[in-house]
Amino acid sequence: MPPIALLNLLSIGLVLIVASILIIRKPGDRRMEGLFLTALLLFIMKFVDDLALTVVNRAISIRYDQYIFCFDRLFGSPSFAMGQLFLRLPWFRNLSLYAYVLVPSVCLALASACFWQLPIRDAICCVRTIFLSCLLAYPLYMLLPVSGPRYAFPAFPFAAPDHLVPHLVSLRAVPNGVPSVHMTLAVLILWFARPWKTGTVLASIFLALTVVATLGSGEHYFMDLLAAVPYALLVIYLGGYSSSASGVNESKAQVREPEIRAQGTDFSF
Repeated sequence: MPPIALLNLLSIGLVLIVASILIIRKPGDRRMEGLFLTALLLFIMKFVDDLALTVVNRAISIRYDQYIFCFDRLFGSPSFAMGQLFLRLPWFRNLSLYAYVLVPSVCLALASACFWQLPIRDAICCVRTIFLSCLLAYPLYMLLPVSGPRYAFPAFPFAAPDHLVPHLVSLRAVPNGVPSVHMTLAVLILWFARPWKTGTVLASIFLALTVVATLGSGEHYFMDLLAAVPYALLVIYLGGYSSSASGVNESKAQVREPEIRAQGTDFSF
């Protein structure tokens, strides 16, 4: 997986280079400036995320994993079931985990499409919402610290505990379970890809692979994914997205209007 993870840095670097060249060739291009800033923030976010999770992990050692597992057990312990499927189908596991690892690249691809084809204000709202979903999750991690079944249950995914009296446990794995930000981002990608039919289909596939990967990898419980849905709706509201006015046709028409290009000078995310 590490070589695949490097593709995130490669995609960020490629966008930074292309956007820089286009900005030099056409100074004042607000779209390319926004795309450049988006790629730069994604690069910085990687280090911010590592630092924030380290701080949260050191600040809180207790975990609610056993309580979350008992909730999941009502649905047949999906994480354990998917983890066992991964063992039987390595190709399916790899395909799913590739989607899981490459979520920053997918977010960047979506942002690029928005800056190219939608009004600038909608592209900015998309990027702002994506970053909000990452930043606002850290306080929630502290309120309900959960690490995931692969860290809380040594027998994962071979056997789920049959008789368990839930109690708090002490773990040193990062408590980034509730909500699942990967799931949140997958939902947001589907939401913002709606102006394009092909994009909607690809985003739906990506969402399905994310659900499978988050469970089968043991990084999340089913409840983590459920919690991600209202959380995604919250950040969509906070991001101020207006659903691209009346659809893609109107958005494309607006992109062609000169006055639209004069808008969007404020790139505060």
